[in-house]
Amino acid sequence: MNRLAKPGKAKADLGQQSKQLALDERELVAPDRLAQTITEFVEWRAFSYWLRLTVETQGSVSNPMIAILQLRCPGFLEYATAFAHEHPAEPEFLWLRFLEWIDEKVFHVSTAEGWRHALGYYATRDPRMDQLRAYWKQCRRAWKLQPPESFPSFEAWREAALQHR
Repeated sequence: MNRLAKPGKAKADLGQQSKQLALDERELVAPDRLAQTITEFVEWRAFSYWLRLTVETQGSVSNPMIAILQLRCPGFLEYATAFAHEHPAEPEFLWLRFLEWIDEKVFHVSTAEGWRHALGYYATRDPRMDQLRAYWKQCRRAWKLQPPESFPSFEAWREAALQHR
């Protein structure tokens, strides 16, 4: 048997299991509620891409970014600080802490009600996520070569990302 065929089959099996779990969990939530939560999920993922791009390009969390995070996400910076103290040897990936925090604070109901996998499954397949990822990659490449003179607001960045084809 071809040894290279096994990883492909395992990946296909895993994909099929994930799809089936999402289909099963989808039955636990009303379609309009799932759709609204997917939109909210995409919005927070957009914010995380913008946060990552801005912080990594600037090399630190600027005072304006601190103010934005305090306003939009009260408690997040304290969470990230506590995590850093509890895990001093782990690299600081603020955006990753942000995703953990948002999942815990905003999407905890989907977890408690048993449809969190369905949320992630369908949200990651949403065309808006493709646009966000593609635009984030484009900006990351461009900003490494030449950072912008002034960084766009989240709203301006998200708007440009969702216009990206």
